[in-house]
Amino acid sequence: LRALRLESAVTALLNRGPLSRTELAQLTGYSPSSMTSTIRELMTTGQVREVGPAASTGGRRRTLLQFDRTTVLVTLVSIEAPYVTVTQVDLEGQTQVQIRRRLDPSEPLQSITEALTALHTAAVSSSQCIIVSLPGVVSAEGDVSLAPSLGAAAGSHLDDVLAEATGLPVLVENDVNLLALGEHASGSARGAADYVLVFVGEGIGGGLVLDGRIRRGANQSAGELGFLPWAGLAQTAGSTVGPLESAWSVPALETRAAELGLDPGDRGVVAALSEAALSEAAPPEAAPSEAGASPAQALLDRAVEAWAYAAVATSCVVDPSLVVFAGAATDLDQARRDHLAATVTDQSPSPVDVRFAELGDSAIVHGAIAHLVAHPQLIITAPPGASQ
Repeated sequence: LRALRLESAVTALLNRGPLSRTELAQLTGYSPSSMTSTIRELMTTGQVREVGPAASTGGRRRTLLQFDRTTVLVTLVSIEAPYVTVTQVDLEGQTQVQIRRRLDPSEPLQSITEALTALHTAAVSSSQCIIVSLPGVVSAEGDVSLAPSLGAAAGSHLDDVLAEATGLPVLVENDVNLLALGEHASGSARGAADYVLVFVGEGIGGGLVLDGRIRRGANQSAGELGFLPWAGLAQTAGSTVGPLESAWSVPALETRAAELGLDPGDRGVVAALSEAALSEAAPPEAAPSEAGASPAQALLDRAVEAWAYAAVATSCVVDPSLVVFAGAATDLDQARRDHLAATVTDQSPSPVDVRFAELGDSAIVHGAIAHLVAHPQLIITAPPGASQ
């Protein structure tokens, strides 16, 4: 019961605070007397503090309680081969420490644990939990069944391995799901109860937020848009790369751009192609149907067609009110952004809005925080000697 009261109080304060003691009791459904020890415990740990009186309603003004988000430190592990990045942040999203290391493909788990050890050695204060952002199929319990960046280690219980190495509770989550949660909480999908995020990166993935919650499917693989059939390409049994993403993910575009003699450098391949497309003019003798179809322009237009197809296919199935494109798709020039949005809108069977992600790389941080705010079990600190 104590744990349930703590979780209820923290959830209410994080989502609705600051609150008076009476309001907190009403929101949690517990009596004011039963909340007294819970509030005292949270104040003892420093996570909750009094922030002054509420506005007067004619009687004695009630003291407001607020959860101090800066007291909670979380370690985020972002795995994007060939690198692993570990970052310590507070619940306000402020970075405390960050370390980036190369991911050894032969010993990926060792690379991750060594990066975590280095981070926690450098940190001034200890983290309360670890959240791992991982490309691949991850169950709600953290079991990893498909993760190309982990190689043979993908079948292991990554949460158990890291928990044993660090002594901290660990949550493993699909990276696109965290991006979707982040954009929903603080980005371009704010206020959308039902929306789909389409991410273009090393693969092509989707995050499904329906009724305000991430949906995973029966086998935890909802949103694996890269496995959609494309242009007659067949899926190879056991392959970790699907037909659509084998043709139109960032690595595929990089290969095609190199064939055109284009070196993206640090800009990213879609940004480089957009710049090249804008600078290229169609030859005067080009037929009307070929107007504007320079090599870079044609390649980008075909990519837009493929990404629109992924969004429309998803829209046909889940009927979202909003589609958000993230990752490399945000590097499109404005004309192709408009064309991508119009294609999805025109081809979807029901009305759908189309936007582009706002948060960039910080979306995963916002997504991790949103997950903890909704499910705060990992961040509740018990004072020494507290009974369960």
